[in-house]
Amino acid sequence: MALDVWEHSYYYDYGPDRGSFIDAFFEVVDWDEVAANCERVVSTYEE
Repeated sequence: MALDVWEHSYYYDYGPDRGSFIDAFFEVVDWDEVAANCERVVSTYEE
């Protein structure tokens, strides 16, 4: 999972407040889905 924190990704909605943008991002992350995706990727490299 990645988060783009260059100004073009948040400045329109958050102005110079990058921290609020990051906080809002983490509030909407579905961590169960992230964990499942990570598990799928890792399992393809296991022998």
